[in-house]
Amino acid sequence: MQSMTGYGRSEISDSQFHFTVEMRSVNHRYLDIVLRYPRIYAPLEARMKQLVSAYFARGRIEVAIVQQTLGTEQREITLDQDLAQQYYQGLQQLQEALRLPGTIDLGLLLTQREILKIEEVDTDAESVWALLAQGMEQALQALREMRCQEGAMLREDLQTRLQTVSGYVEGIRQRVPLVLEGHLQRLEERVAELFQNYEFDRDRLHQEAVLFAERSDVAEELTRLESHIQALTRLLDLPDAIGRKSEFLLQEVNREVNTIASKSNDAQISQDVVEIKSELERMREQIQNVE
Repeated sequence: MQSMTGYGRSEISDSQFHFTVEMRSVNHRYLDIVLRYPRIYAPLEARMKQLVSAYFARGRIEVAIVQQTLGTEQREITLDQDLAQQYYQGLQQLQEALRLPGTIDLGLLLTQREILKIEEVDTDAESVWALLAQGMEQALQALREMRCQEGAMLREDLQTRLQTVSGYVEGIRQRVPLVLEGHLQRLEERVAELFQNYEFDRDRLHQEAVLFAERSDVAEELTRLESHIQALTRLLDLPDAIGRKSEFLLQEVNREVNTIASKSNDAQISQDVVEIKSELERMREQIQNVE
């Protein structure tokens, strides 16, 4: 089980290049990979994203790649002879038109930057992919390790809260028969008080009690609620991405709890429902960060 927040970093070098790779991960509904790298590595973007997606299923993952050249930088000289000829002819015409003294030599022409350029040779992206991929793998492993550490803490917290919810659910299950029995007793006492000088139909009294029991019966809701809690507990032990499934099951748990609350006519059950909903809200916040 992984959290969706984390950080990973690596540094790797060979005789020519040094790469620093930093990765940050935050919550996201899907897998969103954002890459920042020197422009010469644009042809490798698809492979970079494929590498990241092999590790993670959800989260916004920002990857920053910084390159430093260690060896002598490769440069090349570009000479534009046609442009130099045009400059020379233009200067000659200007000198004759203005009757200027002096000579037009090589030093004068070289002051024009467009004629002679010194440019760095772009690195071949393919030639450094193996080194860059190794650096990304190390950063990905560090990021995954941190996400797993946070995931373990989330799992422990969610398990504790599920146990707390299960305790309240069991309390409601035990409370329901007592509520029905108490309602019947109060109904009998009230009817006896009203009809102490008259006879009343006990069959009718029990019929009303049965109707009340049917209206307030939450046995099915409790069974489904316990089933969802068990499913959530099993999910927490799976190595897969469980965030979306957990969110769905938590919604179902909340639905059943709301139904129980609407049927309940007992202060203790109502209080237990409030406590359950409080735990569910905290769980919902935590599950938002589960992969």
